[in-house]
Amino acid sequence: MGLFGLFNSKNDGNRKSYLKELIKVAKADGHLEKREYEFILSIGHKLACSANEIKELSDEIQLDDPAEASQSKEHRLKLVFDLVAIMMIDGTIDLKELGLCKSIAMKSGFEPEIIDDIVHRINIITQSGKSIEQASTEAYLIYSKA
Repeated sequence: MGLFGLFNSKNDGNRKSYLKELIKVAKADGHLEKREYEFILSIGHKLACSANEIKELSDEIQLDDPAEASQSKEHRLKLVFDLVAIMMIDGTIDLKELGLCKSIAMKSGFEPEIIDDIVHRINIITQSGKSIEQASTEAYLIYSKA
C-alpha cells in the first residue's frame, strides 16, 4: 500500500499529524536542514499537502507537543521509518533526534530498540549506493512483510 493509501482522504488531521511528527524530529537538533525539509516536502506532496501547508505546520510546531496516536500498525510503522529517515538524512544522528524518535516509537506501540534496528537496516542498504530515502522505503517494505 502506498503512503497515501494509509490515510483516509476525508481526514486531513491524520496527514497533518503525520507531517508534524516528521517536522518535530527534523527540528529536534535546533535547526531544519535543507535535505530534511525537502524530504518532508516530498512526503507532503504524496499526502496531498502543499508546501504552504507544510510551512505553516513547521512554523507552529512545538517540540514538546505530544505525539498523536495513529490508527493502524502499518501507519505507525511507516511513520517510524520516515522519522528515522528524517533523522539520518543530514548525515548525522543527533542525540535529541534519536531520543525523540525512540519516544515517538514507544508512544506508537513499538519498543525503542526498533529505531536502532531501522538505522542498522538503512545503513546496510545505503552501502550499495542508495539514498536514505530509497533505503528507508526498501527497508520498510522488507520489515513490513516480515
